[in-house]
Amino acid sequence: MPEAPRTGLCRSSDERRDEFYVGYLPVPPGHLFYLRLLMPLLLWLAVGVAAVVSGSHSDPGAGVWDTGRPQVLEGLLDVAPYPLLRVPSAKLGEPFTTYLLVETGKFGAGRRAAPHDGRLVRVSGWLIQRDGRRMIELEPGDGAIEPLESASASDLDRLRRPAAEPRGRVRLRGEIVDSKCYLGVMKPGEGKTHKECATLCISAGIPPMLVTRDASGTRSYFLLVRPDGDAQDARILPLVADPVEVSGTLDRVGDLNILRADPADIQRL
Repeated sequence: MPEAPRTGLCRSSDERRDEFYVGYLPVPPGHLFYLRLLMPLLLWLAVGVAAVVSGSHSDPGAGVWDTGRPQVLEGLLDVAPYPLLRVPSAKLGEPFTTYLLVETGKFGAGRRAAPHDGRLVRVSGWLIQRDGRRMIELEPGDGAIEPLESASASDLDRLRRPAAEPRGRVRLRGEIVDSKCYLGVMKPGEGKTHKECATLCISAGIPPMLVTRDASGTRSYFLLVRPDGDAQDARILPLVADPVEVSGTLDRVGDLNILRADPADIQRL
């Protein structure tokens, strides 16, 4: 006897389980379960995971990279251990403010600064700063550093490199960063995710800094040089962006902390 045709009033169990959503028909009961219960739960789970992940990241800090109108500063340029500019300070008791000098991109300013070593100059570029530490990214072109022919001898003497104030032997824990990115060009400019970038920057002449934090989270900054006072060499590169302990001699030079350390005396934690 031939099988009777199936109608909408008499469906097999397989057909009843085969729910297919069609926009102009009522939502199948199985779909309603996911929409009303599971989807809100998944949404709140995603929000919770995002909150935990974002909370685990380190504070990117209040670094500023002012890429608007270039600033023009006048002061004395020194190239050792790293190119920097000492500008007369308006603050009482502070004869000058120090600005580190770098090029655009991942390059130090040693090549362009060298012909002006020890001279009063006018510098133009973009300000980078964080926690009172300042840097100028030089404008492209020859006009970024110009000598001041009318400078007086008294101005020159007032801005010369001051005598170092010895602070003795220290042992500090922190992270070696490339100063340009950390002071404001990158956020965050520290940690494992920034290791490759920091290594490239320091190898191309960007001054390396040791950044430490006390129990309250307050940061301190130390410009890293070799024991003889010259710029650090390539031996420091494998230690960049890792937690380290540095043993060395600390000097205060004007408004900068200078840490003299041999890379052999830097231990990865």
